[in-house]
Amino acid sequence: MKTVIRTMFVVFLFLVGSQIPFQKVIPNSSAAAQSLPFLIATEQEVRKFFAQYIERYNGREIEDFLSLFSLKAKQNQRDSLPEIRAIYTALFNRSRSLQLSLEDMKIEIYQNAVEVKALFTTNQVLKEGGEKKVWKGDARWILGREEEKLQILSVDYQYSIPPTPAGEQVPELPPLLAEEEEVEQFFSNYVDRYNRKDIGGFLSFFSSKAVQNQRDGIEGIRSIYTKFFDGSKTLRYQVEGKKTEIYQNRVEVKARFRVDQTLMKGKKEMVWTGNIRWVLGREDGALKILSLDYQNEKSP
Repeated sequence: MKTVIRTMFVVFLFLVGSQIPFQKVIPNSSAAAQSLPFLIATEQEVRKFFAQYIERYNGREIEDFLSLFSLKAKQNQRDSLPEIRAIYTALFNRSRSLQLSLEDMKIEIYQNAVEVKALFTTNQVLKEGGEKKVWKGDARWILGREEEKLQILSVDYQYSIPPTPAGEQVPELPPLLAEEEEVEQFFSNYVDRYNRKDIGGFLSFFSSKAVQNQRDGIEGIRSIYTKFFDGSKTLRYQVEGKKTEIYQNRVEVKARFRVDQTLMKGKKEMVWTGNIRWVLGREDGALKILSLDYQNEKSP
């Protein structure tokens, strides 16, 4: 198993009383020497959380299992908590036994969230007839902290082996959500609208259900970028080291960003850099941003 602990700055910065989408790279100074904010959790705490998650899943304890989810949780970028409850209640009720195991767990810990990816296998025995089924695939969880406890903010999974009776031939998987060329064109247009400060065109890439940094909905996103674009004389946005993962139900993209900004007032030049992650879905035939998370960093 692999664990990566990120020592990045918190996602949000308040400057002159207003929220802006990126944090300035500050040269070496007493301000730069200030200590980083604490990470949201320790690796030990995250592993203990998933030990409870597996135990409650396998024990088919629906209320205890759901207590690990935030009230704002989303599953597969679509299902909210009532749907999550219905899905797992039905699964638990029709199962005589469940055995979930996670392998190749990768943990990334930030100041405001924890990202966990793993391969899962579930062996299920149905109550009716004792039929055995096997489920395999990959999953990704985002955890936050609510009332001092880790809670699941989002979980996304897909099957490499769909729910299949043991020994039965695996059915053909559905097609991937998008081709790589379509994703590349999406981000080419995204960068172009950003650099042109075209707020309407830029926001058209976001789903109406989009969430930024696990907090801001579409109206918050509109407000943040409108203020940032209006305060900029010029913008030059660059994305480097892009890593794209395309699944049947989503596209995940991670990259490094750099924004060179010239302010409208005083023509002062600013530079913003950091890590960024997008999750895309498909709505009405078009790719849309379902979630966007970024972290800013200071230069040494």
